[in-house]
Amino acid sequence: MDTILVSNRVAEPSRTGAVPGGLAAVLLSAVKTSGATWVGASGKFAPAEEARMPTHSKKLGAGTLTTVDFPVTDYRRFYNGMANSALWPILHYRADLLRYEPEFVASYRVINEIMANVVADRAGPDTLVWVHDYHYFMLGEFLRQRGFTGPIGFFLHTPFPTKSVLICLPEHRTVLKALSAYDLIGFQTDEDLLRFRDYAITKLSATMVGQTELQFGDRRVKLGIFPVGINVEFFAEAARENIDSNKSNRIKRGLHHGKLVIGVDRLDYSKGLPERFAAYERFLTIYPDERKRVSFLQITPPTRSAVESYRRIRAELASHAGDINARFGDVDWMVLRYINESFPPDQLAALYRISKVGCVTPLRDGMNLVAKEYIASQDPEDPGVLVLSKFAGAAKELNAALVVNPYDIGELAQALYRALYMERAERIERWSAMMKTLRGGNIVRWYEGFIDTLRESAVSPAPVASRSVA
Repeated sequence: MDTILVSNRVAEPSRTGAVPGGLAAVLLSAVKTSGATWVGASGKFAPAEEARMPTHSKKLGAGTLTTVDFPVTDYRRFYNGMANSALWPILHYRADLLRYEPEFVASYRVINEIMANVVADRAGPDTLVWVHDYHYFMLGEFLRQRGFTGPIGFFLHTPFPTKSVLICLPEHRTVLKALSAYDLIGFQTDEDLLRFRDYAITKLSATMVGQTELQFGDRRVKLGIFPVGINVEFFAEAARENIDSNKSNRIKRGLHHGKLVIGVDRLDYSKGLPERFAAYERFLTIYPDERKRVSFLQITPPTRSAVESYRRIRAELASHAGDINARFGDVDWMVLRYINESFPPDQLAALYRISKVGCVTPLRDGMNLVAKEYIASQDPEDPGVLVLSKFAGAAKELNAALVVNPYDIGELAQALYRALYMERAERIERWSAMMKTLRGGNIVRWYEGFIDTLRESAVSPAPVASRSVA
């Protein structure tokens, strides 16, 4: 059975080295080895009056990468507007940052329809379609309208919020009712699945069939939990091979035998970076003897610079980093290195390995693959310690980390100290437990698990009487 994967962002061979993680990096290795066709946005634009948008295809290992040019006005309203100013804040429990205009939904529909046309043109009767993330909630519905009857799956990489947050989004029913066109909807955690199920029953008039299926009129949709994995062996090997790279050695020399804490996050308000900086500042205040023993490296590639909330947080973090260095720094000691650029995965692996602590403390996250990358990159004989937010999806799997509430600045500061001075035997025990989890749920198993479940879900029995749940 042929497979078509759909996402907004893609990773082209010429620029994959700059991808630190996220959806594009997750799909890249799967497509290269599976032979699937991957469809996404090209980043180029075409006149809106064209009946069919231009597409571009190239080989990607055993698979194919197809990118689509979109009409510029609709795409900007879709991406900067609906996706990143409306859906993203809602999905991350930040209704206070929601910005909505009616044009956003209109353009969201246009882009989803265009993508449905591209997929329909390439899909045969035996094709399986797997749609990724909140950019394309409505794609399945438009694909059904075009006569496609094959299996369609949807996977949400972000969290799914409570209905009390979700209903803050105008036209939430219009957008999310379209999910009933899918055969399988996948989530990162059981909590996300349960929140969606509650919303679908109370707001979309769905009824339950057992515990993992919903009935929407004459359509039955299966729900599943599929925690995203990583290529564990890639990070382990890259860390070993690059530990003595020029960049790693420069950082090690600058530490003067001190200890390094690392954070790697896209520039986003969901990542808890202001709270993390405040916790590090608290750490330096309550443990003054650590001021020349510890350095914090925060790598934060900029993103979505056209969205006002992202410009504000970038300015806030730059100011706070400057204040911390001015207060605690010295001529021979950089207290906080705050870097706004991307690093290739192999370089990140080496930086993870030389860091005694990995600090992954989002306020809300679907999974957070940095947490998994950090663990995979450690030296088995002398591993570092992961400090992990309880609100990251990864905390469900990596519960041997030091799990913290990122809103509790004092708790996070104390966790940093505990991590820095944890005994080697305890570090090995915690790391070993988490590595066992990572190897049991790597990216290949995640990919194959979803595909296999989608095939099974598409051959579902005829609808039966179902019960409503209050």
